[in-house]
Amino acid sequence: MTCDFVSEYNLLKKSTAGYSNDCLYDVAVLKLLMAPVQSSNLGYMQQTDKPRTMSTIDYGQTAEDHQGLLVLVKHTGQALSQQKFRKVWDRTKKLNSVSIPGQNRNAWVRYKQHYPKENNEWGDFQAHRKVLGLISVGECRTVEEFEDLFDHYKNVKEEYASTLFNSRLIVFGMNRDGTPLEEEMDNPVLSLHSSQDKADSEDSGVTSDISPSDNVAMHEKPLLKETKSDPYGSVSKSSSEGKITFVGKKPLKKQESSPVPVYQYSPISTPPGTPPLQRPHSNSLTKDSTGAEVLFFPSIQDCSDLEEKLKEFIVSLFFVLEGKRLDRSFERHDRIQLLCAPFERKDYVGLDTDTKSFRKKCQGRLRKHLADLCLQAGLPGEAILHYETAIDILRPVNDALWIGACYEGLSSAAVVINYPKSVVLSGLRRNYFSLSSKRGSSMLNEAKLRTGSLNNKTNGMESAPENLSRVAPDPTDIMDKFREALGHYSKFKSAAVIEIELSLKACRVLTMQGKCLQASTFLQNVIYINCNISEEDKILRYCTLSELYADIGFHRKAAFFKRIAAMQCVSSPQATQQNWSCCYSLLIQALDGYNISHNLIERCNGPHSGWPVLQSRVLNELIFSARRMGKIPIAIRNTTFMIHFLHQFMTLMEKRDISQTLEQLTTQTDDGNCQSLALDNGMILPPVPLTTIPYVKSFKLIRMRPHLEPVKLKRYGESTNSGPFIFTPLNLGMSRNDKDDGKMDFGLVARDVCEVQLQVYNPLPDELKVTQMGLIVEGVELEPYPCNPSIPAETGPYLVKLLCRPKSEGELHIIGYFTKVMGVKSQCRLKDLDQLNFDKIKVSVVPPLPQIMLTTSLPKADNFLSGDNSEYVVTSGTTVLYAGQSMECLVTLQNTSLQPVEHVDAEVICKIEEKDYLGQVFQWSMENIQSQLPLQPNGIMCFTLCINGVSDFLSDNVDLETADQCVECLLRVEYSGGDGLQAGHCRQCAVNLSVDICPSVIIQVWDALPAERCDHCYLIFDLLNASGHDLSIQHSNQESVSILPGHTERIAVEIERCDFPSLPDMTYLRNRIKQSKNTNHYSTYLNQFVDIRWKIPSLKASGKLSIDYIEWSEEQLRQIQISPIEWEVKLNGSFFPQKGALEWSVLDCLDVVASVTVNTEESCNRSALLYITCHQDDDDCDNVSVLGVNTAFFETVKQGQSLLINPAFLIHCGGIYTIDIKCVVISSEEVEETFHYHPVKLHVIEIADSAF
Repeated sequence: MTCDFVSEYNLLKKSTAGYSNDCLYDVAVLKLLMAPVQSSNLGYMQQTDKPRTMSTIDYGQTAEDHQGLLVLVKHTGQALSQQKFRKVWDRTKKLNSVSIPGQNRNAWVRYKQHYPKENNEWGDFQAHRKVLGLISVGECRTVEEFEDLFDHYKNVKEEYASTLFNSRLIVFGMNRDGTPLEEEMDNPVLSLHSSQDKADSEDSGVTSDISPSDNVAMHEKPLLKETKSDPYGSVSKSSSEGKITFVGKKPLKKQESSPVPVYQYSPISTPPGTPPLQRPHSNSLTKDSTGAEVLFFPSIQDCSDLEEKLKEFIVSLFFVLEGKRLDRSFERHDRIQLLCAPFERKDYVGLDTDTKSFRKKCQGRLRKHLADLCLQAGLPGEAILHYETAIDILRPVNDALWIGACYEGLSSAAVVINYPKSVVLSGLRRNYFSLSSKRGSSMLNEAKLRTGSLNNKTNGMESAPENLSRVAPDPTDIMDKFREALGHYSKFKSAAVIEIELSLKACRVLTMQGKCLQASTFLQNVIYINCNISEEDKILRYCTLSELYADIGFHRKAAFFKRIAAMQCVSSPQATQQNWSCCYSLLIQALDGYNISHNLIERCNGPHSGWPVLQSRVLNELIFSARRMGKIPIAIRNTTFMIHFLHQFMTLMEKRDISQTLEQLTTQTDDGNCQSLALDNGMILPPVPLTTIPYVKSFKLIRMRPHLEPVKLKRYGESTNSGPFIFTPLNLGMSRNDKDDGKMDFGLVARDVCEVQLQVYNPLPDELKVTQMGLIVEGVELEPYPCNPSIPAETGPYLVKLLCRPKSEGELHIIGYFTKVMGVKSQCRLKDLDQLNFDKIKVSVVPPLPQIMLTTSLPKADNFLSGDNSEYVVTSGTTVLYAGQSMECLVTLQNTSLQPVEHVDAEVICKIEEKDYLGQVFQWSMENIQSQLPLQPNGIMCFTLCINGVSDFLSDNVDLETADQCVECLLRVEYSGGDGLQAGHCRQCAVNLSVDICPSVIIQVWDALPAERCDHCYLIFDLLNASGHDLSIQHSNQESVSILPGHTERIAVEIERCDFPSLPDMTYLRNRIKQSKNTNHYSTYLNQFVDIRWKIPSLKASGKLSIDYIEWSEEQLRQIQISPIEWEVKLNGSFFPQKGALEWSVLDCLDVVASVTVNTEESCNRSALLYITCHQDDDDCDNVSVLGVNTAFFETVKQGQSLLINPAFLIHCGGIYTIDIKCVVISSEEVEETFHYHPVKLHVIEIADSAF
């Protein structure tokens, strides 16, 4: 580090306090790189004269390039398009390795499209820098065009004539024999002859490499002495003229021949004394004294043998090289010349060459040059021995530059041996290394593909005298050799380019070895090397540093040098739009190093990373570059990204400034800027949805109001029994970060408006005006209703409602929303919002359904209790009834939609235990409803709802003032029609009905007594007036009885004895009312025979008394039921009963005849006991004498058998006596069943009293 840089660094350190060391380093390097180039480097040798240095640096060079043959591929002429040349180039560069026939070696080739002539002059210093082959590619249609094409080819060849071994001119658009395509088509005989020539000739379409005239001339002339400028021993330049001739045609033109080296040991040269070869197709175009082959092809599609011709060309280069290697191996010491670097030649002018040190320099440099040739010839092991020998020779004479070249060559040979490449795998990758500045970046990956075998014969070690492990340096020692070479190069200012390329080679080798920190030291050395290069080379230099830093994992440094390269593009005040485009392209590539990604998915993963200050600076530079380019949409995209990505780290003033900038940019273009933008370099800028401006906290689809929500029809509905509910706190199979599928448990209806509610925040310091905001959906066509909310500054949550209308049925996917904020359109996807736990909202849309308006004739209730299905309530109705009273209510349905109503069903919704009871309170006729269908649009339907004041009419000592009963339920109406009905969907609405049932009459006491007739009985009721008004009671055909409020009246209702039906299933007894009392089976049956009605004249209210809930005792039921025993009783010959009590006199004999017929079903093993008693006050007394038998036992009683008993009683004292007649039936299981005849009352009068 120089003194000037130290002082600069200290100043920067004070001005950048608070940043990390890496940031300080970047700022310091930035200052150094952008400063003017210093006049000298402290480590370089001071020279007075301007040296001859290389003008261009090969930033993509690798250590393996030392073994490659450099071939120049030129686009010749203007007829051939760039696209066609690119196809030929792609096919050519794949031939980077060619197996040599007869040799166990491969020839590695490097292809270049452009190569400076100054760099070619350094071929004596390093052989791999010399252009050995030339391939010119062009197109022509006529002979005249070919002449021009050949002239261009000749001019290129003359530039590199001093080093070329061989060359080819590939011409498209002519026949393989060199004739125009039209001639072959017009002359079929010539075409046939030409095809026969192709079959006879092994290399048809190719002129001889060395023309016959050149052959003769070559053997006539003696070999010239080698010069310094021709280290390969080429012949001197010839000045003879050549001709382009056609067989059988006039010469076209005479031109001067270009100087071409002819090599004595070239395997493709013609031996002396050999007559010139005559080709069968002698009408091919030739150039005398050119030494070049011309390959003709009709088109790029018709050149299948192009690769074979190129292989032959590469093989020819190899054999010439092999010949030169053998020449150098056996060259005499007295003829050795001094090889020099271009800038060294002036130093040896006038120098004494007859010294020992000079001869050692000549020997050492020649040995080093021989090592280069061995390495190119596929003998790296032999090359290592020559490099080591050259070092030993040159070290005593302190030839530092060439010693450094020896160490570099030694390291390169070691890399070739220790990291050999497969020939098959290197077909494309090898060329990629030689042509791209990134080729060293793939060495780390390709190292895994290399065999690593130390006995690989393709490295040329089969001729090595020692084992490879003793000859080749260890991989760990390679870097030491590179450092030695770097130390020697640093002594020469003119070798700065060589030093830079060496550092890049070492870095790539270390990257391949995985030694990233050591690789970074070589890259830092590149930064401080002073070299006068063009602005374009500086840009390429920084880009190469960036790519190599990225390869070793220093991504932020890589991004830093990308920024330096971008600044270099526009460092000149006269920067053009093209320079700004290049600047923008480099800046966009530097974003990844600063953890800035335009990929929304990558950006959303994890918290914010990177330094916001640096990120803001880079994005500002990107925006400025886009504006200078004149690409306003791109500037808008970058500004949008910046405000979206970094607004949380900006100050209020920065937020306001960037917002105003964005608004100004959007006013300059009409483009909504919501599509991907393609850059000039092919990169795609994805759209930047402003998901944070405004920030959406919640996104919720609001379900339709319950009475409008679609419901599955009962006949289409699935079973609601989904099994038992099992709760577990365990999280089985789901992560907390997993998003659910967003499936809604409700549906929407086509052509009905749905609503989405968003809670948004505005992070900006000014009011945010969203000029457009709506939904993004899939699956179902939607009619949106965009809104334009204005969100106050720095506020939230702010409610935004988005409305839409599905146009058809299907599954609707709401995947996001769109906005237009500050002139920028954004399509925000729900999957990109981390605050939401779903990627999309899925909801089913059913076909259109009708909509009705439901009303009743009852007054609306002020409030009502909420319960199950209360959400379907659209209206309410309330009334007051007295127990037993009934009324009618009119329910109206009006169709307010465009769909007809074809299905209507009504149902009372209540608790299961109340369903039967409320079914008695509310009643209607479904036949009446069905008769009015279908209900057309705007049509009206009415049906009658009967409301009954059902009560038990019993009292459990409840206060009469609080005995009112409130009955509340829902009358749910289900309706459907049109396509929705066909799909099995409907809508449901309900009326909340509230009925207060007040007590009217309460049954306090009830009983059953026998009537005068045996087949009748009396039902006795004590009725209490609980209505609070005067009330009248009327039953059967009797006159009405008035009861005052709070008073009780007894009534007797005579009915026929009945035979009760069998008891029903117990589920019938589950119809309960609020008082939790059961209806009685017997009472329900008796209720049809009892008609008791009440009337309240003051209220004009009337009703019917019900006895459904009365519980009868067993004795009472016997009085009501038809007895299984038929009685026939006579008293003194008269049938009983008679009204009132019988009067009898004392000592009068009472004859009783009782006949009993048993009608029970059982008839086997049954006995009966029949007896008659006469007693007073339920006690046996001695005042009665029994005449005859009053007890009879019948051992066997059959069905229908009559049992007879005839006792007589004599009463001695007056009083009230009772005659009881009983029949006890004893079954076979000894179960006794007693039947009573109703008691007979006797009023016995004393004789004296009667006489009195």
